[in-house]
Amino acid sequence: MEASTKRFIKAAESCFTRSILFMALTVFFSGTVHASDGDGAANLSPGKAWNTVRLDYEQFYTRYRLVRLMLAYGLGDIAANTDADQHLQDWYQDHVRSSGTDRASTIAKNFGNGWYIVPLTVASAALGTYVLPRGEAGSALGTWGGRSLRAILVGGPAVVVMRSVTGASRPSENNGSQWRPFKSTHGVSGHAFIGAIPFLTLARMYEDYWYVKYPLYLASTLTAISRINDNQHFPSQAALGWYMAWEATDSIAERDSGGRKVKILPILGYNTYGLQVYIEW
Repeated sequence: MEASTKRFIKAAESCFTRSILFMALTVFFSGTVHASDGDGAANLSPGKAWNTVRLDYEQFYTRYRLVRLMLAYGLGDIAANTDADQHLQDWYQDHVRSSGTDRASTIAKNFGNGWYIVPLTVASAALGTYVLPRGEAGSALGTWGGRSLRAILVGGPAVVVMRSVTGASRPSENNGSQWRPFKSTHGVSGHAFIGAIPFLTLARMYEDYWYVKYPLYLASTLTAISRINDNQHFPSQAALGWYMAWEATDSIAERDSGGRKVKILPILGYNTYGLQVYIEW
């Protein structure tokens, strides 16, 4: 009876959390449309909110971005299916991990908890749109919340899929880091992905201020490092989660700014590889 009661309470809490999240997402989308068009209730249509998400996906799944992701997963494949991941994990646990890193990890890992971060981004978008006076502070808060949530929506499904496609296990499961498609769901760190989004989004909002941007880039890696520290993910798994956040936030910033003027693209072909620089004016 006690076990049944605990399961019921857990299910009820999960249902409540999902309900709150659904309502928060609805508020966010209405706020995004209202802020972008400014015509009041006429713009709160699901069609316009859907169009925002559709265009975000088109920007994310471009050819040059898919090539970069392919290269990143290729490197992850090499690390996971050789001894590199295990050697790096053992080195960190033996030579870096300490009570101090454990304390820092306790804080950093919370940034990767979607049940905290997603409602926070939704609330920020809503506050910046509806509550705060129109001005620099309110606009920045709304932009940060909106872009962060859009990055999670555009990159999150890919992370969920690739976690299973790679099928790797946690270090604590003693199965090694090898990819075993659909055998497990830890090949890409979801915590590292979520934890990097808020910092990378803010960094891309202040591209012209290096003293703000680079510390934020550094902070974006802390959740990924915490997963390695806590022996919850191998380095390749944490790195892939972080890199998915990098691409997701980049695609949102790129679309909102009207596209990049300078792009560096990989070149792959038969016996040919290198980089090409694309400049638009």
